[in-house]
Amino acid sequence: MGQAMVRHLIQARLPRDGAGHRTKSITAARALGAEAAKTPAEVGKACKFVIIAVGYDDEATAVMLGQGRPARNDGRGSVIGVSSTCTPEHVKMLAEKARAKGVEVLDAPICRGQMAADTGTMLILCGGKPEVFERGKPIYSTFGKDYVLLGDIGAGQFGKAMNNFLLWVNGIALIEAGASPKPTAWTWSSSARRC
Repeated sequence: MGQAMVRHLIQARLPRDGAGHRTKSITAARALGAEAAKTPAEVGKACKFVIIAVGYDDEATAVMLGQGRPARNDGRGSVIGVSSTCTPEHVKMLAEKARAKGVEVLDAPICRGQMAADTGTMLILCGGKPEVFERGKPIYSTFGKDYVLLGDIGAGQFGKAMNNFLLWVNGIALIEAGASPKPTAWTWSSSARRC
C-alpha cells in the first residue's frame, strides 16, 4: 500500500521523502520518483508533515520514538500522521510524547486494502485536533476518497477496529450462509413453515 500512496503523492506533485526498514521498499519508492532518506529523522528534518504507515504498535513506536525518529529538532509546526494500526491507548501515548517536543499527531489509520490504495479510494478514519485534521486533508486526499474526523486522538484507531470487526462479522455471515444446507422440500404445519 505504501508504494501506491507514494505514486499518488507524486501524481499530486506533493513533496515526498521516504525512509523504510526494507531495502526493497526503498528501491521501489525510488523507482516511482520518491527521494529516499536513510532514517526517519532525515524525513522529519525535510518534511513538516510525516506519515508513519508501518504495521502495528511496536513498529510505529520504533519509527516515532526509536533511534532516528522523525520528530524535528525544533518540532514546532510539525505533524506526524500515524497511519499504522495501533490501539487507541498506544496512539494516545505517541501523541503525548510528540506533543512534549512541539509536534502534533493525527491519528489516521487507513482502511479498504490494496485495491483501494491502487485506485486512490482508501478510507482514512481520523482522530485529533480539527486544525491538524485540516492540514492533513490535502495530503491524505491524494490517495483517499473518504477522509473523516471521528473525534480526539484514539478515535481513528477505534473506528478502524470497528470497521475491521464489521468486515469480519460479514465475512463469517457469508461463510455460514454458504455452508448452510439447502432445503430440499417445504412442508406446512399449522403453526409455521418448516424445511
